[in-house]
Amino acid sequence: MGQAALILSFLLAVLVAVFAVQNAGPVTLRFGFWSVETSLVVVILVAAAAGAAMASLVGFPGWIRDRRRLRAQARELESLRTAHPPVPPLRPDSSPRPPA
Repeated sequence: MGQAALILSFLLAVLVAVFAVQNAGPVTLRFGFWSVETSLVVVILVAAAAGAAMASLVGFPGWIRDRRRLRAQARELESLRTAHPPVPPLRPDSSPRPPA
């Protein structure tokens, strides 16, 4: 993760936390026959954490694919390096000089 993305993520987390703390009233959550009363702070923070977790899960297969590709390319590069060793550079004083 780049530094800019890390800073942006941190700023977004701070904004969500400030928003949650400023909206601290009690709420009643209902889902089917289930009902619970809690603070809105808890609802906002849990929803933000669930969203971050879902975004991470969506990006996980691409991360795995990129890691596999990187390992395969590193193996290929190493095999090319062993098959074709580098040619040492010519020293300037050992090169043939044209006649004057």
